[in-house]
Amino acid sequence: SLPLVHGAMSLCIATVPVLAPCAVRGRGLSRRRRAGVTSRVVQTRASSQKTDPGFAEDKSAVPLGRRAALLLSVSLAVFVPPTLTLPAFADTNTSSSVRFEPIPNERWSAVEITTQVPSSWQTRPGQRTKQSKFMMYTDSYGPNYRYTTSLAKFVDTDGVVTANMISLQVQSRGGQDSITDLGPIANIDAAKAFGIDTEDIALAEVVSSNKRNDAKKQSYYEWELLCPTGTRVLISACISGGGLYVLSVEATVAQWEKNADALRNTVENFAVPVVAESTLDVSNRIYNSASDAGFQ
Repeated sequence: SLPLVHGAMSLCIATVPVLAPCAVRGRGLSRRRRAGVTSRVVQTRASSQKTDPGFAEDKSAVPLGRRAALLLSVSLAVFVPPTLTLPAFADTNTSSSVRFEPIPNERWSAVEITTQVPSSWQTRPGQRTKQSKFMMYTDSYGPNYRYTTSLAKFVDTDGVVTANMISLQVQSRGGQDSITDLGPIANIDAAKAFGIDTEDIALAEVVSSNKRNDAKKQSYYEWELLCPTGTRVLISACISGGGLYVLSVEATVAQWEKNADALRNTVENFAVPVVAESTLDVSNRIYNSASDAGFQ
């Protein structure tokens, strides 16, 4: 560490206290004087250092021999601290918020949904977030859609894709206020209940399931599924404002081995605000065409 380096430098310099001033002067004694009076000069200067406040001035300096000067310069060079360079992945343990755009003019209240991914992940070049919708049925109010928003794929600091899919599905669930209104989590077949499009997911094994409550009192049902192909699927579902929100993450065996903790963190930070279902007529929610007399 740097304090140890500076301490070593100070120790090295302290071992030759009477040499340093002469290194600044750059003058030495002649061979004849050096042979006869070196010992006496050092003793004289050492005693005058205690009584003469001007000892540090140039005329009180002691000559520095070539060999001692060389040793001093080498020792200083050895303890020069190296330049510190932070690695490119220094932000691996920090997270960035990812936002899903609200879906307006639907049967549920439009709310902003967020989750988190590591700050070191970047979107894969040339990719963008995509949104699609699937018509589940039609009623007197028109088509009832399930919307899917798939984030652009992320790559890590090595340029490797971190997960096959991170997506959010939302569909109408009017008349229900919480995910617990669907019943106990043990009674829900997560592999089939939410329409997640992953190969062989219908045959997936439930590795774990859990109910989570966040700081804003939203409740979530969460699952970890293992497909026969080795693919992992993480699911987090909740209900708010008349809508059922399902975040799903899909990862291959290699992606899971490398990013399991980060992908679990993404699911655990899935956040949907608690909002009440709109009191407006469904037709007005969709078409914004209600009047005081009702639907036009």
